[in-house]
Amino acid sequence: MDIKRGEIYMICLDPVFGREMGGFKLRPAAVISINDLHRDTQLVTVVPGTSTTNRIFQNTVLVNPHQQNGLKSPTLFQCHQIRAVASGRFTQKRIGLLSRSDIEKIESVVAFCVGLKLEITDQ
Repeated sequence: MDIKRGEIYMICLDPVFGREMGGFKLRPAAVISINDLHRDTQLVTVVPGTSTTNRIFQNTVLVNPHQQNGLKSPTLFQCHQIRAVASGRFTQKRIGLLSRSDIEKIESVVAFCVGLKLEITDQ
């Protein structure tokens, strides 16, 4: 499967430990690793999402459903829950693609969560 940065997939994150996101169900996961890295390592860095959107904090990004992203409901991407997962967890085709604006928001919040300063420039 050719997994690309900015795509959204439904994946199972279990087994988990403690307060990690899981729940023995498929969750939307936004791919944030660069294509060459996850192609070479067979590990993909993702930000998991949840449909529970009643508590929005500075460590999350709300993405509303759109034809392009394939989400069925508003989804709160938990940027503090960033993780590398094996490419074998990607058993279904992608559901959609994040907009440039949404990926930039996720990048910015992930950087905040891990203490990095990120400057976004137009390329």
